Amino acid sequence: MNDVKITGEVVFVDEVKEYGANAFRKHVVVVKTGDDKWANPIPVEFTKEAIEKSAQLKTGQRVVIDARLNGREWKGQDGVTKWFVSVNGYEIASSEADVVSEPDPSDDLNEDVPF
Repeated sequence: MNDVKITGEVVFVDEVKEYGANAFRKHVVVVKTGDDKWANPIPVEFTKEAIEKSAQLKTGQRVVIDARLNGREWKGQDGVTKWFVSVNGYEIASSEADVVSEPDPSDDLNEDVPF
């Protein structure tokens, strides 16, 4: 598996869905990573404990998602082999937290006196 960081704006948050007899749960969030000319939307899947993190996401929110790329091979009934890639998110940070805040003016009061 390969780890990647996906940075962008949340443009779609699906509902958590369950599949199969074992009630496998999956939550898909789409993140726009490009600009207005090339949107580059990337669907990120969250499963298991990561769903608790992704369920808090809102459309329009800026995020940084740590994810793994998973590839798999599939052979159809016609004998043709196809390959698929999925992006599985496991950690989420709001990119606003990465913005450097303005310095606190009171910090200047703690400087050493030059004499």
